[in-house]
Amino acid sequence: MKNYKKITAAVMSLLISMSAALPAVTAYAENEDSAVSEDAGDAAVLTIDNETENEDEAAVLTIENEDEETSEIVSGEYTYIVNEDGSATIIDCSSDEKEITIPDTIDDLTVTGIGAEAFIEKIINKITIPATVSNIAEENPFASLLHLQEIVVDEENESYTAVDGVLYTKDMKTILCYPASKSGSAFTIPDGVETVGIAAVSSTGLTEIVLPDSVSSVKRHCFSFNEKLEKLHMDNTTIDQIPVMSFANCSNLTDLTFSESTTYIDLAAFISCKKLSKITLPSNLRYIAQSAFQGTSIMEIVIPETVTTIGYCAFGYDENENIMDGLLIVGAEGSAAEVYATDKDEDYGLYNDFTFISHEMYNKQKEYEALDKRFSGDFEYTVVNGEGMITNCITVGDVVEIPAEIDGITITSIYYAALLNCDSATIILPETIKSIGESVFSEYLVSLTIPGGCTEIAGEEPFLKCSRLQSITVTEGDGAYSSEDGVLYNKDKTVLIAYPSQKTEEDFKLPKTVKEIAKSGFCYNQNIKKADLSDVENIGEYAFEGCTALEEVKLPKNLKTVQKNAFLGCPALLSVRVPADVEYIGDYAFGYDYDSELAADIQQNMDMYAQAGQSAVMPYSVINGFKMYVEEDSLAYQYAQSCGIETVIDTVSVGGNNMSKGFVYAVLGGIAAIVLLIAGIITGRKLSTRKKNKESEKRKAIAAEKIKAKKEAAANNEAQTKEDADNENK
Repeated sequence: MKNYKKITAAVMSLLISMSAALPAVTAYAENEDSAVSEDAGDAAVLTIDNETENEDEAAVLTIENEDEETSEIVSGEYTYIVNEDGSATIIDCSSDEKEITIPDTIDDLTVTGIGAEAFIEKIINKITIPATVSNIAEENPFASLLHLQEIVVDEENESYTAVDGVLYTKDMKTILCYPASKSGSAFTIPDGVETVGIAAVSSTGLTEIVLPDSVSSVKRHCFSFNEKLEKLHMDNTTIDQIPVMSFANCSNLTDLTFSESTTYIDLAAFISCKKLSKITLPSNLRYIAQSAFQGTSIMEIVIPETVTTIGYCAFGYDENENIMDGLLIVGAEGSAAEVYATDKDEDYGLYNDFTFISHEMYNKQKEYEALDKRFSGDFEYTVVNGEGMITNCITVGDVVEIPAEIDGITITSIYYAALLNCDSATIILPETIKSIGESVFSEYLVSLTIPGGCTEIAGEEPFLKCSRLQSITVTEGDGAYSSEDGVLYNKDKTVLIAYPSQKTEEDFKLPKTVKEIAKSGFCYNQNIKKADLSDVENIGEYAFEGCTALEEVKLPKNLKTVQKNAFLGCPALLSVRVPADVEYIGDYAFGYDYDSELAADIQQNMDMYAQAGQSAVMPYSVINGFKMYVEEDSLAYQYAQSCGIETVIDTVSVGGNNMSKGFVYAVLGGIAAIVLLIAGIITGRKLSTRKKNKESEKRKAIAAEKIKAKKEAAANNEAQTKEDADNENK
């Protein structure tokens, strides 16, 4: 049988807690009547004073130390200690009676207390508690009384009460002990009870326990060893913590519900609940301790994203710490659930090897199982609202063309992951397709034809798994998508959705209409070296992740946001110029690559990182030699400074080269001076020419005036001569 180190830890936790309430004792032998420890130090010294042989007289065991003196006194069937106030606490009983009435006084001292081990391993059917008792040990001194049927409390007792043989505090807010052999198969804890004490309802024959909504706290072992218990519902309570071994060895428990208030499930809480096979953990749960569900029949467990810690052997191990084959763990990717699936503890020889899937995948599996599936040739399909949906395809061949109709049913949609089993390189979808689900296409896909009438391709990264994809073509139609040169866009080309990972071009210039690059738009393309992003305003998460050949990217001045991991894993991209007006830059957006050494360190020192508040640290480091060209005090500058990335300020890009602003301004100033000089010369020449032209025109005008005057004078003379001649002839 394998070691029980973890179980032992749980048991020791109980023993330590129980013994904490008792005084420490060190015995030693000095003579026949007394003893001295070999290494007494500051330890208490035990003296036995038993000079009388009369059994009715008390034997006094005195424990002394520097600070106090405590005595264990045997008086008849009881052993007690004297409290500071002079009252007595019973710590042992030697009676073999099956019905015990605890005395209200002993040796003239008022009995006010009952110690944790006062009745350990006794065969008692009934106990009566006097009115004087005001302090019953929290560890429940009646827990080991497996034959106990009834507890009676004097009505005058001001601290405790019994109802139908069950022990409570007087105010009925805490249940302290349900007798292990009390008759009945079901028990309803009264309304108003807030706390279930240590081992309060333990080792009974109950098959059902009902908790009122007033319960907010339960103590360790509270319902343990109820081997006949079949169901217990906590969903109407406000229980925050399920403590150590609360339900240990409830071997017939099958029906269990948790409170949504529960955040913590402690050590071995449900250990050896052999028939417990199905549970729904509370959505706010944060901590699942070691061996919490060890020895159960749970083979499928959905773990909320809120859970940050899962202890060893929490799930998937039998009572003897043997690993169980076939456990399915459902959780968030990168969470404690995924870590637990393959976690290991070499000290204990524990090596987890469980199947892990995400919440999303799990929900899809359940949805798929619920479908009414039909079969026709190589296709599996279902009918939804009179229309066909392809759910699986087993076609063998390089090219597969999905039919527009099967068995008279028009095929209008493709279900989630429906073509993942299809290893065809080319897939042609019929024009009847309107909707394509998430993760439909496999890694074998090389080219895809999408009908122009398609209105939905589900998921943010529909082609992430298509590592061989070279082109996507959208036919003409009134749907929601378009294509250009094998790249997928939305209808009006304002969003680039997918740039195939095996598209071979090295340079790419984004159409000016595109304002956004979708999540993982260029993800894992190994060929692109230069990307001109034109007028894009938003670069999505993981947009260029894993583009290992990318050397140069041109970001436009109107860029507004760069989401997280946008250029993660681009080791050839050693510099980037980021515009001054960028409004948001996400984590690891620029300058980071995967760091295998850091990843190993994180894996090996998870606790250390968690204690340092870095439980979500990622295995990325800044690329050696990477620098950012930024404007001082811009958001990009602040990002670079916070990441320890080298920055270059006061530069501009000229012809694709980064130049100092001072140099550029000096060059521009010189050019401007030369331009002004040339302009002055040209202007001077133009003015001189204009002056000469004006003078020439003036001289021409004067000459013209003179000629005109001469002509007018000649004409006048001719007219006068003619007039004179006419007068003479008359």
